[in-house]
Amino acid sequence: MTLSKFWQRNLILFAFITLLPSVLLAAPEKGQLLDRIVATVNDDIILKSELDRQVATTEKDLTARNVQITDIEQLKRKVLDKMIMEKLQLQRIKAHGIQVQDEEVLGQIQQIAKRNNLTVLELRDRLNLSEPDGFKHFRQRIRQQMLFQKLRQVEVLDQTQVTEDEINSYLQRQSLIQNNFEYHVGHIMVNLPDSATPEQRDKAKQKAEAILERLQDGEDFSQVAVRYSEGSKALNGGDLGWLTTDQIPTFFTNTVESLKVGQLSNIIHSPVGYHIIKLLGKRDKGSKLVEQYHLYRFILLSDNAKKQSNPPKALIELAKNIKSLEDFKKLNKKYSDIPASVNAHGNLGWQTTQQMPLEYAKAISDVPPKHAAIPFATEKGWVILFVDGKRLQDMNAAGKRKQAEETLRLKKANEAYEIWLRRLKDDAVININLGKQNDLDSEKMDDK
Repeated sequence: MTLSKFWQRNLILFAFITLLPSVLLAAPEKGQLLDRIVATVNDDIILKSELDRQVATTEKDLTARNVQITDIEQLKRKVLDKMIMEKLQLQRIKAHGIQVQDEEVLGQIQQIAKRNNLTVLELRDRLNLSEPDGFKHFRQRIRQQMLFQKLRQVEVLDQTQVTEDEINSYLQRQSLIQNNFEYHVGHIMVNLPDSATPEQRDKAKQKAEAILERLQDGEDFSQVAVRYSEGSKALNGGDLGWLTTDQIPTFFTNTVESLKVGQLSNIIHSPVGYHIIKLLGKRDKGSKLVEQYHLYRFILLSDNAKKQSNPPKALIELAKNIKSLEDFKKLNKKYSDIPASVNAHGNLGWQTTQQMPLEYAKAISDVPPKHAAIPFATEKGWVILFVDGKRLQDMNAAGKRKQAEETLRLKKANEAYEIWLRRLKDDAVININLGKQNDLDSEKMDDK
């Protein structure tokens, strides 16, 4: 579903709010069930049917990971909170005009299929067997996650600044300490509100202590995280994945490095709350030089490119005659009837073959620098890639300095991410009404 269609649908649903009282007053036909609104998020709504579908999907995922669900109402609240955060992020995505191209989604799907030793068609068939339209829903989830990543880049990472002194200090530390390990980290968090009162701090700490006691008594970490954690990865069992020391938030870096695999931390206090860490795994990350390609892309729109077994001979000759970046950029004038937006982001920058879509990697596999690849078909049309340069990842002093800056920015952004999510929620007008059945109360959060 495109963003425009998503917002068109939600505008229709929002209009439904104004009709809701009259709808409820009308007598439903026998056997007909009326949907209802369980939350409003600024100008968007979440319907009970949407929540029920998400709860069912989450329940299925947790069951597959052997996580027992003991409190379905608590699960509903967590899923609803996740849906609210997704709505808020989608609203910001619309405001920024962020988009993900079909080729980017396909590239991610190709990499996922490859990691699981499957073709895309085999992956599609398996997903469609597991649930109706399984592959379609999977593709939509991949697109949404990519949109969220781009939003995080714009709202958090791009706003994170690193000073020259911080870079100098980092390089000095790295010259003294070489840590070649990656850590698989489990994380449980109890939130603290901004400007928390002593009573709120005591209550949050007591909750964290009760959670730690459960874990020390042998309860499964992922199940406890799903039930009690208030971190963004709660529904993933608190799994933060594999992280290098540089990617671990500063306030528990030393703790993670001191833990043995399988060991729990004590309660860690930070500005955003109380944390419990479990080291799930540890491995040597190693090091190697990486080959990178500086790519430019030009798309020739065509409705039937995918239907053709080979590119037209004229296009092949066109690509063969491109010997410089200047030649490549002349394609914009040659095909001036193509909307400028189609090729507005033609400079793809430096990428490894692992970072680019599989079909891109295949196209440039034997292409020397300053040459264009043979055109290949996509859903949009024919794609011509130009290899402007080829290099091994620069590890000299300048390269290390740039890498240090990027590492520090990422580390700071990881620390700021939870705060950003909370502020996004605090600045929104959110009304939750799960209904009073099952002793659930309405709650309302207004603009601050």
